[in-house]
Amino acid sequence: MRDILFIYLLTLGIKLYAYFLSGFTAILADAFHSVIDITMILILLLSERYAEKEADYQHPFGHEMARNVASLAVGVGFITFMFFELMKEGLLKVLHPASGYSNVEVALGAEVAVLALLVIAALISARRSGILNRTLLVESLNDSLSTLAAIVGVGLVWAGYPIFDGIATIAIAFIIFYNSFRLVRDNARLLIGMSPSEDFYRSVEDACLEIERVKGVHDMVGVYTGENSVHLDLHVTVDGAMTIEEADKLSVEIAEAIMAKHPEVKHISVHFCPHDGRRRKLY
Repeated sequence: MRDILFIYLLTLGIKLYAYFLSGFTAILADAFHSVIDITMILILLLSERYAEKEADYQHPFGHEMARNVASLAVGVGFITFMFFELMKEGLLKVLHPASGYSNVEVALGAEVAVLALLVIAALISARRSGILNRTLLVESLNDSLSTLAAIVGVGLVWAGYPIFDGIATIAIAFIIFYNSFRLVRDNARLLIGMSPSEDFYRSVEDACLEIERVKGVHDMVGVYTGENSVHLDLHVTVDGAMTIEEADKLSVEIAEAIMAKHPEVKHISVHFCPHDGRRRKLY
């Protein structure tokens, strides 16, 4: 991940250099997008260490949500600040286009070089596994889109249409808004106790019913305790004459069967009863 961070720092430096030489607002907006991505990479690096801390009595399910809290704060901050600031600057440039720009060729060449670096970053992330690298791949592609918008804007200004500096700035502002909104939405859903999909519950039920002494499964409830961690609580219908020792062994068998199909399930609570109930439970 540090090599991706280096590439992003390099692209940010190139964008700022091109902006100071040319004065294109679209390039400044593109630089702001790089700031978002660099901040996200730093959060992933720092929160990854904190998220790996062992569980304690105050945080019995661990600290994985730390990454989501930090990401949510960053997403809200960029929506409220960068989006509105860039929209304001873009609209001003549309209503009052600048009379002239300097070093347009340098600015255009710099943005093309940035686009090439972002493609390299995307290729590096695509060859690596894991959710963090998939996140970096998506961010590289989104950043490439905003850089492409800046290239088009600078190119059209060079062709004699100065209004497109403002239009490109507005386009990049909306790209930043979409990415920030997605960041807020995905992390907020986890933080407010999102439950796995219906397919997950069907799979859990099937895994339990494959065990001979299980007659039914009901009152299932699962909640994410981290990006890839689920706490699952379920009731299992068994013979009322089953002994405590037999139930204890069966609970281990059920937990192993579920975790084999769903490694994201880190915690399971199994309750035994002689009756049926609702398939899923709501509190």
